[in-house]
Amino acid sequence: MSSPTLNDIARQAGVSKMTVSRALRSGHHVREELRVRIVRTAEEMGYRPDPEFAKMMTHMRRGRARSSPRQLAFVWAEQEAETISRSSWSQQLLQGAQRQALRLGFELEEFYLAARGMTGRRLSGILEARGIPGFILSPLISRSRGHVSMDWEKFSSVVIGLGYARPQLHRVHHHHYLGMMTALRMLKKEGFRRIGFYCGSTINERMFRAWSASFLAHHPLPQPGGLLALRKSPSKGDFLAWMKSTRPEAVIDGSHVVKPWMDATHRDSRPRHITLAWRPDQPDVAGIDQQAEVLGAAAMDLLVTQYRQNERGIPATPKVVMTEGLWRPAS
Repeated sequence: MSSPTLNDIARQAGVSKMTVSRALRSGHHVREELRVRIVRTAEEMGYRPDPEFAKMMTHMRRGRARSSPRQLAFVWAEQEAETISRSSWSQQLLQGAQRQALRLGFELEEFYLAARGMTGRRLSGILEARGIPGFILSPLISRSRGHVSMDWEKFSSVVIGLGYARPQLHRVHHHHYLGMMTALRMLKKEGFRRIGFYCGSTINERMFRAWSASFLAHHPLPQPGGLLALRKSPSKGDFLAWMKSTRPEAVIDGSHVVKPWMDATHRDSRPRHITLAWRPDQPDVAGIDQQAEVLGAAAMDLLVTQYRQNERGIPATPKVVMTEGLWRPAS
């Protein structure tokens, strides 16, 4: 017995074929009670969507998007434009999202919540007035928990990073646990055992302690607790005192904050330095390239998927997409 068609469901439910199509795609132009009734009718009749037809419709929508680009937004949650322009990681993140947007037939425009007089509610009004249906929200840098008061129900949205606490939205983030595991593995290959980790506690909390958990789980020593230094306010004095007391053979850091402190120590007594946030402008420090451009592209993929499926608002089951980094040796 063949699967019922949209026309069959429309006749059974007493609605138009277009209304059935919208309801089965979770369209927001159909009243919720009507959508539920149509979905129930389709299930009772044994309806199954045709994957080839869905593929064709996706192709057609992409063709229309390429002929008439649709605007999407990249919202910087905390940083101002000048700070972002000086950050190579932020620029790579944005460029990855922009390039992927163009491939998918969209254009991407930047907005800044830290701008003077800007609020989440005001920005929501601007995006709605401009006809922008969705946005990517940048990571919350200065805190592990926070809330941005956007009118979520009107937009498709994706958050970059794991530190965003409320509401629970679709997220894309770097696989930090794997990054630390890779760094430890590379150091162990070089023969290091007394490997220390020095980092600000906020960034570790923001990723649900993925770095510290991986450090403790994969360290070559059975009890490396003393070599783990998570500081609310990292400082040169504290770092040098920690190095003197623990005497690590190698030091992993979560950013580049310790590099000038390491450079100030005597070369002969300087431990091996590895970073979990490798930067092309500091190639003398080996570490994990988080591939921010890949992260931005993945966020755009997830955002466009929501837009094309008419998904708006806070998802019932948020997705978490992780991207892997690359090991970059020192040059």
